[in-house]
Amino acid sequence: MPASSHFFVFEGIDGSGKTTVSKKVSELLNTKSIPNQWHREPTESVHGLKLREFLKGNTKLSPEEQLKLFLLDREVSVNETILPALKNGKTIVQDRYYFSTAAYQGKDEEHAADILYMNEDKGFPEPNRVYFLDLSPEEALERRNTRGGQKEAFDDEKEQTRIYQNYLAILPESTIFVDATADLEEVVNFCVEDILKLISESH
Repeated sequence: MPASSHFFVFEGIDGSGKTTVSKKVSELLNTKSIPNQWHREPTESVHGLKLREFLKGNTKLSPEEQLKLFLLDREVSVNETILPALKNGKTIVQDRYYFSTAAYQGKDEEHAADILYMNEDKGFPEPNRVYFLDLSPEEALERRNTRGGQKEAFDDEKEQTRIYQNYLAILPESTIFVDATADLEEVVNFCVEDILKLISESH
């Protein structure tokens, strides 16, 4: 990966705000002369679209089918978007990566770790930094209820608690835990400052 390219991943349970935050971080980095591409998983590939339908609660998939589709979609994501961008010296700011798959599809912490290793064994690139938007399952549920809209596949509070525990077990030691209850602008600025510091240290 060229020195000018970096890979930043935003993770969190549903309702933690990672899509909004990662998009705003990407926009702010562009204004600071850090050319980057905002990317998210699941992608718009045929596998990704099937997953989105499932996540919206429109279709049913067994845990095995879910995992298989996530891995297939990630291969498309890595080969068609992430690696080409990194090879061209561009930075990627990404909403969800294989930590999500491990946390959501893992039945428990041990199973989540197995799924993480499965992704690492495929040689998917490791991010330079992971930002975990930290929000308790109770607060996240409250946010999702306020937001309204359709009930999704993992909306149940018990499910979100399992996912949260799995995340804590599998996130890399270098993960930056960000208080997702803080003001949006503060959260975005905090992440951008950390990214700029990391980039300047690597040059």
